[in-house]
Amino acid sequence: MLQVQMSLEEKLKIGVQAVELRKQGKHEEAETLMRQIPLAPYLAKAAKETFGVDVLRQGGWDLSEANEEYGPNWLGK
Repeated sequence: MLQVQMSLEEKLKIGVQAVELRKQGKHEEAETLMRQIPLAPYLAKAAKETFGVDVLRQGGWDLSEANEEYGPNWLGK
């Protein structure tokens, strides 16, 4: 299955929206929004090694770029 990566412009737009939410004191909403930006593969791998698979699976992060880089079963390894 081919996934289309989120463009830099899309990532920046979400980031700006999250900053605005933080300025309004809506920290939880900002965090939820930021988790829509795909986590860089090297960060996802480091998080897996540091915090464990369960943290990644339950954290709500977009792992699409890591799945593309490492394969769909990388969390199970």
